[in-house]
Amino acid sequence: MTGVRWAGLGENARWTVLSAALLAGCGQPVPLREFEYARPYDGEPRLAAEVEFEAGALTIGPGRPEDLYNMSLRYHADRFRPVGTFDGGRVTLGVESLREGGLRIGGRPQAARIGFSARPDLDLDLALGTGEAEVELGGLRLSRLGLNSGAGRVRLSFAVPNPGSCTEASVAAAAGDIRLDRIGDSGCGTWRIDGGVGKVTIDLDGDWHRDGRIVISQGGGGVTLIAPARLGLRVTLAGLLTRFAGDRFARSGKSYTSEGYQEAVRHLEVDVRSAIGAVRVEWR
Repeated sequence: MTGVRWAGLGENARWTVLSAALLAGCGQPVPLREFEYARPYDGEPRLAAEVEFEAGALTIGPGRPEDLYNMSLRYHADRFRPVGTFDGGRVTLGVESLREGGLRIGGRPQAARIGFSARPDLDLDLALGTGEAEVELGGLRLSRLGLNSGAGRVRLSFAVPNPGSCTEASVAAAAGDIRLDRIGDSGCGTWRIDGGVGKVTIDLDGDWHRDGRIVISQGGGGVTLIAPARLGLRVTLAGLLTRFAGDRFARSGKSYTSEGYQEAVRHLEVDVRSAIGAVRVEWR
């Protein structure tokens, strides 16, 4: 094991780089390396974080209590290089491509695990490519979220409520499969979701502190909303060929309002701007 310090990372940053040659499925050696990067928490009130991960398996969640952030990375050194910089309260983490060509076929996959402190307000941007991402933001003081995904599979969830206040959340995916779980615990009153031509599933459960609004743009594919019975829900369709499916709704033109909407403690407006596809509501 060799400790390495890179310029521009600050005195408190710590790095460990391990490298080993492994055999790929085709029998050729693949330079798969391991990389760790963390920064101790030093009373920072805010953290702006950008995660760039073009290909592989990514896991994000609450980190170690003593760290502002931490990352453990396994990457293909012939195609990618690790990213880890901290400057003025902003950190950039992940991998970037060395050349065109995409994800290597064969051998062990790239993988990263990233953790953030639950103490500072977190402004988070995620730029993902192919592969799979599991993002658990429950308990973090999320102040803003931006997620852009290519053709991968992403699951973003909030297991416990956000103790802070979130101004907005935006999710964009060219294709692939996006699932958002318990977004009522996100603390974000407004969500903007561009699902491209992929599949989008949104679990609306959670502790909504105020009425909310979701704007969904969809070029194709389908949208499934999973709603708790206590939530007042109104879905408005803007697409000419968009179909709606759901029980316990009253229709007025292109708007569908759930039974008991007026009596509900919390109300959610969902505007769907889809060229073609289907919107389905499942009650929980």
